[in-house]
Amino acid sequence: MTNIQFTDEATNNLISQALYIYELTLDAQKADKYLLTMKTHISQSLGYFPRLGRPAEEFGKNIRKLVHQQYTILYKLHDDDNISIITIYRENLPSL
Repeated sequence: MTNIQFTDEATNNLISQALYIYELTLDAQKADKYLLTMKTHISQSLGYFPRLGRPAEEFGKNIRKLVHQQYTILYKLHDDDNISIITIYRENLPSL
């Protein structure tokens, strides 16, 4: 299984998105469920299929893009055993 590391930016993106969900719903369980669902999707999908996302060379060499529930996950494929999640965003373009 592939080793997946989250950059500080990706971690901050997840936390911001969970806080946004909490602010909208005032339901901590929904925010926690979002975090768990996103992390589970990333670990199960990319952990077993690191090349699942489409190439996104416009962001850099070995960068790939995976979409899940209207969120884009940009990650760098170091090799089939190591991935860095760079950022997770909902807008059309990320702020890297």
